[in-house]
Amino acid sequence: MTAPAQVAAPSAPSVGWLAAFGLLFVWSGWVVISRLGVIQTLTIYDMIFLRFTVAGAVMAPFAWRYWPRHIAWWKLCLFSVTTGVPHLTFALTGMKFAPASHAGILMNGTMPIFAALIAWAWLADRPPLWKGVGMLIILSGCTLIGLDQSSGGVSPDAWIGHLCFTASALLLATYMVSTRVLGVTAMQVLVTVPLINLAWYLPLYGLVLPKAIDVAPMGEILLQGLYQGFGPGILGITLFTIAIRTIGSTPTAAVMAWVPGMAAILAIPLLGEWPSQLAWIGLSVVTAGILITVTNLPGSWRRWLRRL
Repeated sequence: MTAPAQVAAPSAPSVGWLAAFGLLFVWSGWVVISRLGVIQTLTIYDMIFLRFTVAGAVMAPFAWRYWPRHIAWWKLCLFSVTTGVPHLTFALTGMKFAPASHAGILMNGTMPIFAALIAWAWLADRPPLWKGVGMLIILSGCTLIGLDQSSGGVSPDAWIGHLCFTASALLLATYMVSTRVLGVTAMQVLVTVPLINLAWYLPLYGLVLPKAIDVAPMGEILLQGLYQGFGPGILGITLFTIAIRTIGSTPTAAVMAWVPGMAAILAIPLLGEWPSQLAWIGLSVVTAGILITVTNLPGSWRRWLRRL
């Protein structure tokens, strides 16, 4: 059995671009499929259980070989939790109050802001001025989303969902910076995150948390189990690794900037959630801000000027 993240990534740029766009569909699809899940039969705790049970079962055979034994256990637990149960609990809870378009915009919009601020505080990695401009643009777009009350799927308590999305983005940003600090590989992430989260979540889920998995339709269970377990947790990390190795981090990040827009578009036929005009404006502003934040603008300008 071959580990997915260990497959040598082909050097052809076309493969890298295919991986990047595949990652775009995986992440935007996760937003829509998760929103679908929280408005159906399963509880959010069922969905978290399915995610880590499936991913843990797939990655368990590789645990002995790829477990990062050089990292202290408490650091590894904190690292795994930031992208595990708490992150998913906030994200899925938010989707009970706000539509997929809001989830995609607020989580993917605020995450690069939090990542930059955490890296600045933790690693003294001060963001350049042009990234600060991009962050301000993102915040202005998120403000518009906060004011949106007309999009399909918006509840009177949408602000609760917005706060949950922001908390989820903060945890995920902490995880992203932690990977730099701890120096973990993609395969080590694939192994440790589901197994550590499953180890402490399974007893809690079995004894305390509300469940509806015993009455949910099998099709719903299979959809959430397969997508939650294989989607972002395994396939997403594998595609991300291939894209980074072949086309680089900046082009990959630029493609991922379109996740909010793709999630909003997919939510229209799959969920019947039409974004309002204000939401489309906020989406456009946030996407522009993300592109500015993740792209090396000074280097891009210099290359463009040299072509003139």
